[in-house]
Amino acid sequence: MDQTLGEGELAACLESSRPRLVRIAANMLGDSAAAEDAVQDAAMKALTSSAGFRSEAQVCTWVQRICVNSCYDQLRRRKSADRRDQALRQEALWRDPGYTVNPEEVALAAADASLLREALARLSPDQSRAVVLHDVEGWTAAEIANSFEISLPAIKSHLRRGRQALVTMLAGSQS
Repeated sequence: MDQTLGEGELAACLESSRPRLVRIAANMLGDSAAAEDAVQDAAMKALTSSAGFRSEAQVCTWVQRICVNSCYDQLRRRKSADRRDQALRQEALWRDPGYTVNPEEVALAAADASLLREALARLSPDQSRAVVLHDVEGWTAAEIANSFEISLPAIKSHLRRGRQALVTMLAGSQS
């Protein structure tokens, strides 16, 4: 039995559960300012979607779920930004004519399956897919592009950047 969510009921829930929501968000995000933003975002989402509330859960439980989802959204954006920053730093390294790695260190690290798995896990999903399918499974770049409906230049870029990132990470793992 659906019931209409009253604005007063939602406001009361938001006010009473705010300290708990901030605490949950702070624990998830590790940053009190980001937690405040997530709670504010959740409150706005709850207010704008209150007409869709189906009363299958308590109002405060529903708001809490919205808050947790807002935290997940922030974490995804943060991870994407971190990967972008890491890619820019590595690209700058590889453009530096003075940058070099010790090939013996890279080879030793690559031979250690756990170090290689860790390095692969730190690549972007696109880079990891390109490197694993091409260098491990033996697919051609064209086969990868066709299989995933991605342009060939994009696959080649993911492969090049993925390899560069792996070499950089593996060279630094022996220190």
